[in-house]
Order: sequence, then C-alpha cells, then structure tokens
Amino acid sequence: MNSAQTLPDGRDTDAPAPAWVLRRVPFGIFLIVGSVIGFLASFSLAAEKYAKLADPELVLSCDLNPFFSCGSVMEHPEAELFGFPNQLLGVAAFVFPLLIGVLFLAGTELPGWVMIGLNLGLALGVVLVMFLFYVSIYRIGVGCPWCIVVWTVTIPMFVAVTAHNVLSGAFGTRAEANPFARVFAKENIALSVLWMLIIFACIVVQFWSFFSNLV
Repeated sequence: MNSAQTLPDGRDTDAPAPAWVLRRVPFGIFLIVGSVIGFLASFSLAAEKYAKLADPELVLSCDLNPFFSCGSVMEHPEAELFGFPNQLLGVAAFVFPLLIGVLFLAGTELPGWVMIGLNLGLALGVVLVMFLFYVSIYRIGVGCPWCIVVWTVTIPMFVAVTAHNVLSGAFGTRAEANPFARVFAKENIALSVLWMLIIFACIVVQFWSFFSNLV
C-alpha cells in the first residue's frame, strides 16, 4: 500500500525537498540579512570616511591596529576607484537584493530577467571585492575591517543567487540540466565556505606576524 501523500503545491511527500535557494522563505531571509549587514557595513564605512575628511587626525572606530585599519586603507587612491568613496557603491547596491528578498518573502513571482540582473550585479560586486581584497591585503598591506564584512556577505550572496538561477532554470534549460552546474549549485554553501576560508587563510598568512602573537 502506498502511503505517500500529496502536498498542496503538488509535490509528493516522498519527493526530496528542493534546495534551500529554491525555497522562498529561507532564500528571502538570506537576501535580506545579507543585504542589511552589507548595507550597514558600507554605511558605517562611509560615515567614517566623511568623519576622517572633516578631521584627518581622527582615529576611527575601525582602526584596530597597524594590520587592520579602515583609515589607513582610505588614504590610498584605490579607495576611490570611480572618483568617489567605494563604500557609497555598497550603500546603493545592497538596496536591490534587499528589495528582492522582501519580494520573495511576500510571495511575489519575479521574472527571470530580474534574477539574472541581480546575478550580474552581484558578479560585478564580486569582481570589485576580489580586486579590493588583493589591493588591500597584498599591495597596501592593511586589512579594512568593515570591508572584510562586505566581502563576507557579497561572495555568499553571489554564489546563492547563481545557484538559484541555475536550479530554477533562469539561465535556461541547458544550464539547469548540466550535471556539473547542478552539483555546484546544490553545494553552494560548501562553495561559499571554501571561498571565504581561502580569503581568510590568505589574510592570516599575509599578517602572520600579527596572528602569531595571538596564539
């Protein structure tokens, strides 16, 4: 006798649960939380920037030590790649995924191009994040605490949205059916953790003289 039941959405109770990036509530909450953290970090960094402009001798709250200091990074040209403080990009950019997260929680059906647009925006954000990571850690030689917070939310958001678009078919049936793409999409959490661990490991190695004193 078959004891399987059918859920209101038509799925069989014996069917495997969909990946979390395809479930509205967890995916929406993730986008909202990540966006809020990224927005607050960017806003705090912007506020510190203008405080520093008003008083060049000011010691910022994120100036923790010679190895981790927002103020030291702000003094370099790379802090204003487009002619204005980079953090203003974050203040504006995190509003879009925040809105998308709210719409997911509200049950709004979004067209595929919206999610592809979000994916493209996050991809550009990741390119910028990785460039600033290299410049900050390897060329300037100082880590910006608030910047690291932004990196820590931008990369997982990019990976999660990409996974969502692959598994939902937003990238087309060919990408959805590709076994390699599906494996990477379903293992999006592991991929995000690995990516961030590599970044943190690079920071620890580069600033080992600091971290070795903490052991």
